[in-house]
Amino acid sequence: MTFLALLLVAIQLLTAALSAVRLFQRYRREPDTLPQSLHLLAPGLLGTSVLPLVPLLASHAPAVLWGLWGAGYISAALVYATADTVRDIPRTRPAPPASPAGAD
Repeated sequence: MTFLALLLVAIQLLTAALSAVRLFQRYRREPDTLPQSLHLLAPGLLGTSVLPLVPLLASHAPAVLWGLWGAGYISAALVYATADTVRDIPRTRPAPPASPAGAD
């Protein structure tokens, strides 16, 4: 049961990291589709964060596994919170070109 807990915690950490990379790439290429991507990835982040709880509780897992689970849970929450915040920030437009010095 401890091996299953370790495997699920590793999947949790990997999912959080890959979700962060995917959301960042999506935001850079197509910022308008970030809300859709966020809503698609949110259940995966939640699911992979909750799944390790059953084997962790059933196997009296060592503190290291509990610490890794907590780190994965916090990282998944930070990925979601960062993407949600970036989604709400308006995109800045480039500044207009400066006029020549004596053009007035």
